[in-house]
Amino acid sequence: MADLTFNCPLCGQNLTTDEGLSGSEIECPSCTKPIKIPSAGDENVQKVETEPTAPPVATEPEAKKLAVPVHEGGEVLLKKESSKKEEEITGDGKICIKTIKRGDCIELGLDKFDESVNKFLEKFSREQILSLHSLNYSHFDPTTQKYLPDYAAMIVYER
Repeated sequence: MADLTFNCPLCGQNLTTDEGLSGSEIECPSCTKPIKIPSAGDENVQKVETEPTAPPVATEPEAKKLAVPVHEGGEVLLKKESSKKEEEITGDGKICIKTIKRGDCIELGLDKFDESVNKFLEKFSREQILSLHSLNYSHFDPTTQKYLPDYAAMIVYER
C-alpha cells in the first residue's frame, strides 16, 4: 500500500494520506474546509511506497539455540581492603608501630586495656615484637573542662 502526498487546494497545507482514501472527502486540518482527496494519477500528487508495518508471521517460531559462555574467573583487579590493618600480617619485614590507648579500651564502664593489648600481641611471634613501651599522656575532657591523665602502650613490631 502506498501513501499519497498532496497540498490542500484552499490553504496549501501539505497532507499525506493512505492511497485507499483516494476520491473520498475529508476536512483539512489547517483550514477546516472539506476537500476531496485526489487519486494517484492526478497532478501535484506524489505517491510514496511504504513498508508494511507488521512483519510476516511465520508458521513455526525458530528454535533459538542458547549458549552460555563458561570461562574461568579472571584476575581480581580490585581487592577489598581489610578494615583492620593489624590483621594483615604478611611477614614482609616492615617495621610498624601500634599505640593502644587505655581510654579507647573502656566498654560499658569496664577497663579492657589488658585484653586489647594481649589480643594484639597474640598475632605475632616473640621474634616479631621488637619493643613495648608505656606512654603517659593527658587529654581534654569536655564534661569536666579539665585535662585528665591517661596511659597507653606503644608496640613496635616487625611484619
